[in-house]
Amino acid sequence: GTQRALSLSPRRHRERDPALPQGGASISSPMGKKAKAAKETTQERSQWEGKHPEPKSRVDERKVVATVKLAAPVCSLLEFKLECSPSTKISYVVDRIIDRHGGSISDLSVCVNRFHPEEVITGRDKTLEQCGVFGGECIIYYDFVPRAGALLQ
Repeated sequence: GTQRALSLSPRRHRERDPALPQGGASISSPMGKKAKAAKETTQERSQWEGKHPEPKSRVDERKVVATVKLAAPVCSLLEFKLECSPSTKISYVVDRIIDRHGGSISDLSVCVNRFHPEEVITGRDKTLEQCGVFGGECIIYYDFVPRAGALLQ
């Protein structure tokens, strides 16, 4: 940019001519710095070029078909299949169960693959993977405390 400006304004160009070493020094020193900086950036670029880590996919490709069942009494009407992945959180499954009951249930107890009071999942932010499901099929059992509603009062 500075060279073009010099060639366009003849008066400025003439003023610098008598003091050529000084003008030459001031012109070459910024250029020298620029060249050095350019060298550093090219060196840095070649050092890391092509070494970017693969972006981690946010979509879990692994598939799980969870059969969600009411623990007791056995009721096929309340059984449904949920297509998800090992990274699906228990809270998501709980929300789907509550949706199926029209929001009329609360205090859910959830177990994966077998229903046992000691195996009730307490952390809703746990994933199916953390509960031992890595793919394929699983059964999610649930039990709940009925919520008092308009019908029960």
